[in-house]
Amino acid sequence: MTGKQVRLARLFARDRRSVVVALDHAQFRGPLRGLTPIRSIVELAVEGGADGVILNPGALPACAAAVAGRCGLIVRVTGASTDRNPTFDFHRTICSIPRAVALGADAVIAMGFVGGTGEAQSLAQLAELAEACCGLGVPLIAEMLPVDAEHFSDPEWIALAVRAGAELGADVIKAYTTGTDADCAAIDGCGVPFLAAGGPPSQNAIRIAEAAIQHGAAGVAFGRNVFEAADPSGTVRELVRAVHGAVTEGEV
Repeated sequence: MTGKQVRLARLFARDRRSVVVALDHAQFRGPLRGLTPIRSIVELAVEGGADGVILNPGALPACAAAVAGRCGLIVRVTGASTDRNPTFDFHRTICSIPRAVALGADAVIAMGFVGGTGEAQSLAQLAELAEACCGLGVPLIAEMLPVDAEHFSDPEWIALAVRAGAELGADVIKAYTTGTDADCAAIDGCGVPFLAAGGPPSQNAIRIAEAAIQHGAAGVAFGRNVFEAADPSGTVRELVRAVHGAVTEGEV
C-alpha cells in the first residue's frame, strides 16, 4: 500500500483535506466555455491553490508542464460516452492503469452508476479497475452516481452508491451531496475520504463546500463552478479557504 499512501499525500494536504478541480467535462460535452484552451484553465486552477486536477488522458500533453510539481494529477480512466448518448448510464475503460501511471497520475478516477440498466457492467468494471490499481499502488477515486432521475438527489440512494464504490475497492469517493444532515450518513458510511461534487454553476458553491466539510467530507471536486466562473483562480482560493481554513497568500 506504500505507493497509494505516497500518491494520496500529493492530493491531500496535511489536514487530510483536498480541493480538486474537475476539468474532464469536454470528453462528454465538447468545448465548453472555460475549457478552451485546456492549459489556460489548468494554470488558473493551480494558481488558485488546487490540490489536484482531473484531466482526460488526451489533455495531458498540453497540460503536463502546468501540473508537474505544482499539484496532484488525477487521470480519468472511464468515459466513451457523450451527452448525445440516449442511454447514458455506463462508461467503458478509456485508459489502462499502466498508461495512467506512465502519464504521471497520482490517482485515477472512474464512474460507478447505480440504478440503471448498465449498473452491473459499471460496478464490475469498477471492481476490475480497483484490482489493477492495487497492483500498481495507484489510488482509485470512484465517482458514484444514481442514474434514476427520481432518486438522483435521494440521500438513501446516494448513501447506497457511495458505500458500493468503497466496498468495491475505491480509495476515495466523489459524489453529490444534499447540503443537509442526511449527508452525514453517506459520508460516514462510505468509510473512505469523501469529495463532494459541485454540479451546475451555483452562486452557493462555497456554501456547498462549507456544508460538505461540516458534514464530514474530506474536500470537494468541483468543475463547472470553477471553469465557468468569472474568476476561476479566485473561486479556487475561496474553496481552499472553505476546505482548509483561512490561509495566507504565501501558503497558497
